[in-house]
Amino acid sequence: MENKSFVLTLSLRDDAVDKQYKPHDMKNMKVKNWRIRVAWLMSLCLLIGHGMAVADDFTRGIGQYPGRPNEFVGPRMVQDNAYRNLALQRAAYASSSLDYNLTAQLVTDGIVTDRKPAWLDVKIDGKPLTLRDKEKTIDGNIHSGNYLFGPKTSIEYLWHNMRIDVDTLRLYCEMAYHPQVVDGLYLIRVMGTKDGRRWQKIGGMSGMGMPGFDTKQTVSSDPNKQEDPVRLPLRLMRSTIKLDPPGQYVGLRLEFEMKGCAYWRIFEFDKGSADSFQRTFTRESIDWRAQGQPQWLPAERFVSALAFSPKDLHPWVYVDLGKEVQAEKVVLRWLNRPRSGVVECSEDGKSWTTVTALPSTRRLTDELKCQRRCRYVRVMMDNTGNGQPLMLTEMEVWGRGGVVPRQRIDTTADIVNWELRREGDSRWIPATVPGTVLTSYRNIGSIPDNCVANNMRQISESFFMSDFHYRAVVRGRRLAPGKHVYLNFDGVNWKAIVWLNGHRLGQIDGAFHRARFDVSTLLRAGDNLLEVKVLRNSHFGAVKVKNEESTDLNGGVLGADNPTFHASIGWDWITSVPGREVGIYNDVYLSSDDGVSLSDPVVTTVLSRDKVQTATMTPRVRVTNNSDQARQVVLKGWIGALHYAQTVELAARQEKEVTFSPDHFAQLKNQQMRLWWPNGYGDAYLYDAGFAICETGHHDESTRLTFKAGIREVSYRDMDTALKIYVNGKRVTPLGGNWGFPEINLNYRGREYDAAVRYHRDIHFNMIRNWVGQIPDEEFYEACDKYGIMVWQDFWLANPWDGPDPVDEAMFLANSADYISRVRRYPCLTIYVGRNEGFPPQTIDNALRQQIARLHPQLGFISNSADQGVSGHGAYRLMPTEYYFKEQTRLLHSERGLPNVPSIQSLRRMLQSDALWPIGLGWAQHDFTMGGAQRASSLVKLLESRFGQPKSAEQFSQWAQWLCYDGYRAMYEGCQQYRMGLLNWMSHSCWPSMVWCTYDYYLEPTAAYFGAKKACEPLHVQFNPVSRQVQVVNMGTGRHHALNVKAQVLNIEGKIVSEQTAIVSVDEDTTANVLTLREPADALYFVRLSLVENNVELSQNCYVQGRTDADWQLLRTLPMAQVAIDARFEPSCRKDGDGTNACSNYLDGSDTDADCCGNDDEMVGCVTLRNTSSTPALMIRLNLVGADGEQILPVLYSDNYFHLMPGEQKVVRVSYRKEDGRGVKPHVEISSFK
Repeated sequence: MENKSFVLTLSLRDDAVDKQYKPHDMKNMKVKNWRIRVAWLMSLCLLIGHGMAVADDFTRGIGQYPGRPNEFVGPRMVQDNAYRNLALQRAAYASSSLDYNLTAQLVTDGIVTDRKPAWLDVKIDGKPLTLRDKEKTIDGNIHSGNYLFGPKTSIEYLWHNMRIDVDTLRLYCEMAYHPQVVDGLYLIRVMGTKDGRRWQKIGGMSGMGMPGFDTKQTVSSDPNKQEDPVRLPLRLMRSTIKLDPPGQYVGLRLEFEMKGCAYWRIFEFDKGSADSFQRTFTRESIDWRAQGQPQWLPAERFVSALAFSPKDLHPWVYVDLGKEVQAEKVVLRWLNRPRSGVVECSEDGKSWTTVTALPSTRRLTDELKCQRRCRYVRVMMDNTGNGQPLMLTEMEVWGRGGVVPRQRIDTTADIVNWELRREGDSRWIPATVPGTVLTSYRNIGSIPDNCVANNMRQISESFFMSDFHYRAVVRGRRLAPGKHVYLNFDGVNWKAIVWLNGHRLGQIDGAFHRARFDVSTLLRAGDNLLEVKVLRNSHFGAVKVKNEESTDLNGGVLGADNPTFHASIGWDWITSVPGREVGIYNDVYLSSDDGVSLSDPVVTTVLSRDKVQTATMTPRVRVTNNSDQARQVVLKGWIGALHYAQTVELAARQEKEVTFSPDHFAQLKNQQMRLWWPNGYGDAYLYDAGFAICETGHHDESTRLTFKAGIREVSYRDMDTALKIYVNGKRVTPLGGNWGFPEINLNYRGREYDAAVRYHRDIHFNMIRNWVGQIPDEEFYEACDKYGIMVWQDFWLANPWDGPDPVDEAMFLANSADYISRVRRYPCLTIYVGRNEGFPPQTIDNALRQQIARLHPQLGFISNSADQGVSGHGAYRLMPTEYYFKEQTRLLHSERGLPNVPSIQSLRRMLQSDALWPIGLGWAQHDFTMGGAQRASSLVKLLESRFGQPKSAEQFSQWAQWLCYDGYRAMYEGCQQYRMGLLNWMSHSCWPSMVWCTYDYYLEPTAAYFGAKKACEPLHVQFNPVSRQVQVVNMGTGRHHALNVKAQVLNIEGKIVSEQTAIVSVDEDTTANVLTLREPADALYFVRLSLVENNVELSQNCYVQGRTDADWQLLRTLPMAQVAIDARFEPSCRKDGDGTNACSNYLDGSDTDADCCGNDDEMVGCVTLRNTSSTPALMIRLNLVGADGEQILPVLYSDNYFHLMPGEQKVVRVSYRKEDGRGVKPHVEISSFK
């Protein structure tokens, strides 16, 4: 649809010109056209003259995080015309790989070897297992495993190019059997081989009775549900098998014999002893921790080579050189070469030209002429008849041109020139700090974008299963007497050892523990060498592999290392990340003071019961004397205009918490204060606050700490039975969502957190759950403070099924104490929760309660996220709308969600073009699996029932938006029956996923966003599909008198067939049944509701109701609707002659939200849509794009995905931050169901 009017703004730097030209005023445009051209040239000259790039004013692109150029600290990629290996550290892609270790990345990593790499084959009854399944019994996860069927069966492990040293084995398994067939005899035999050919018995066990113990449970005779099952008894066992002889083996085979056995399920098989365990146990209570780290996973044995399975008969690998280059030769270094092959070149990665054939030779190095201009070089191979994996250790392209990474020059930073290398490799690369190791390699172009397609699996699991070394230059200055300088680390995963100028400063343990080192005596004036060795996780686990049916099991053994980024091992909403986020992921910086430091402030508030705005405050701050002498200082504090001070005595090296008690400081007692309220209940007001240190008798401040203080009181009722949360004495209904992770590479910064949390405010959400504590950044809490979003703060414990208890409880509790201290300043913190869907170990639970009481008084703690005083456990798939009204637990529900299909634009960003349609493996790799918790088949089935068979990804996405809108609206409207609260699983997408989000990874709001936004209105009218009642919900807007409720029924042509009205008064925190809808006999009809007060419409809602799902197909018989659109954008408010806002003249009163005035940072538009046809326009989608054809994201729409009946019009406010607009002219495209 053509944009009828717009405003073009041309702004030149240095205030040279600031004019506005309106292209719809053509006469004016012709006169001033030459001025635009001259101004453009002047602007370009000014920018070049000042050494500035236009792009620096704009964010880096959709899905590029961090988005702001000044928050991106990665290297610059610059042209280099030296003769060199152009393929070195450039992203490579292969048709397949033997496993997830020996991947394409390794042919350009610069590491050449003559060693053969390790890999593993696993067979059950002689049949090879897939990559997805073959490591499930040795991955440390007691909930994954393999099934072995029948009375005589076996599982065989054969390691290639590696040996395992073993003397005793542990076996953990279960067994189902036919009780009428068993004879009470069983045999388990262990066979071993040292050469892969000759096998011998080296251990075993047998018995006259049944193995293990009776669980008193019955299970299906067919766990795969493919045949008619019967129920069979189940036995569980864990056993120790001593080996004779012990030694080093390349292969082990377990053989099982038992008459009547239906199947064995092997959970774990490793080195160690189970003798100390109790005989009876449950899968939830079993303690199965690795003993001595047996390292049976081939990922533990790194060798740099790409390997292809013998089954890949025509494999290929290509390298992207970054830009067009002049290639001269290609060097291929083989470990096992193909029978034949060719080298090809391409300029676009699509059209390939053969350059030369591979020679017919046994040599392991090919040096081939390739005098060609190209960007891509590919090797195509013939693997037929080889029988062994093809192996290429390095692929080199020699020539001139291309790009290389160069450190950014920062003359203001104290720590510069960060570099990184892998343990055992001498080659340093420019490092991105803060950032994970994986991010550093991605930023130099060494690995592909791991958010696109299945590129994550082009990256070597084994390469990143390593320790890494960092180094940097610290710029030191001459210190004045008495000055102290500190080196600060805000976050390292998993552990780190730090040196400065060769002196070991100490060790950092755990991903969520800050560190500060006093380097006053070590830091020299000039350049100093900082070295950091980052230690990888101990319990890495194995890759989760997603297929069309399921996303594989969640979590795993990585939980033993908590606190860490447990989600990075893989879940049904995030894929396994190589490296598990290892690296210096948060800020490193210097700070200084006169020897007395301030940290970790908090203000606790108690409100007067008779005057809500009257607050009594207790500020606290941690004060540390870093010197060897006792100190007496004056500690000053302030909250807004309130000031207070006291003298503090500090012994040498003493740290103490200093409190300003209102009993001693009258200015802190019973003060009229502006309060911090959750979104929807009032303003989230923040005061400028802080503390400062002055030496006794001096007025100059030696140390100053500032923060934003929110004055609010949090209290609770019925925490153990039916949790209710009160803020400032008012009960609030938590509405919001879970964040499982911020961004898959930990690349969110202030801009991204602000945009995502701002979306939550716009949806009318008021709570975010920091699931399993995986969000580590203070910018997240700052954004929640700003937008009035409460935070439910988990600790680092996934449910017991998804990961074991932490091995090092002392480290866990040191991290928790530090983290509570770190975040307690933020008023958004509302409640702490011990564990996801389970209970912490009792020792941890007790300690957390004590830490919170001591460090963050007033804040509550519950042990379990889904039981006792709250509920959870889904559902996670699309359910009928009635379900969400019927299945209410009358408790705060912590998890409920459904798939959420992105727009076609986002689908094209995340998938390769050949994977877009039909739905297949590419979709599954981005979590859209037919089974599993999300069960996308439920959405697909309903979509096909209602709308028919989609013909393209675009049509599927368009139709799916309607289902997601209705589903997310129903979730939240259903929970309003009792207003106990709902946290959607999930509101945020940390990577390009097709499930469980309201906006997608690229920050585009989907229809689910607007369905939730509609349902969560603070004052809302809705239809209950179970009771058939029209209801009014008042969350926290005070009492309303004489609200007018109107309910209209319209036929599918959009004509009103009946109307009912009622007048109702409602108190806040109330859901009122207003009237019972009179419904027609039509197969399909619309229900439209409105809520009006004083002639202003406060809420409107529209539903489609059908007798059956198939009746919805009547909508496809409607004629095409015609919608006129008028869009006007303003960069800032202009004044008319009468002093009113000119942009307000665009409004016609049809949308009270549509305020079309921009500001210095925001571009705002008003879009007027009018249905000029005689048929309904359904699910109208507005899509903001630039003149370059690309979307503008993130963006706020006052409404989207709505219906317009014949003759209706609507004004929608559209706004975006100018930095996200790329400087292009905006316009709005529209599309609809038809």
